[in-house]
Amino acid sequence: MSDCYIVFTFRDQYGDFQIERLRASQAGTCYQVESIPQFTPSVSKGDIVSAVMEEDELHFEMVMDASGNSTIQVYFFDETQMDPVFEYITARGCNWEAHPEKRLLAVNVPDSVQYAPLQLYFEKGEEEGKWTFKESCLSHY
Repeated sequence: MSDCYIVFTFRDQYGDFQIERLRASQAGTCYQVESIPQFTPSVSKGDIVSAVMEEDELHFEMVMDASGNSTIQVYFFDETQMDPVFEYITARGCNWEAHPEKRLLAVNVPDSVQYAPLQLYFEKGEEEGKWTFKESCLSHY
């Protein structure tokens, strides 16, 4: 099984259980996360995770080796604000996955990218009422 999906279960802001399926690839006896988590906290693209087979699906157990990447999840109040952000983060070496129907952007910040300018950018946009964001998995210090 080289390409697969892993089910991640987490609690949302209301305390309800939710699931997200993230694409992964085999990494020995573990799996490397290939997707950027749009909802799941505490996991980033590139992390090595363990998973168990339950009811014909792989279910996340734990992070075995963190990639060093960080994940930022951004919710836009107005979807017209999304394109400038795509350009900004791409120019700084980040990649992203968008969920336009939900006006959600998941940003992967590689460990080699300086985090402080991105943090300031997202804080400023939040102060201006363009979006709200959370650092769902912060590996940068």
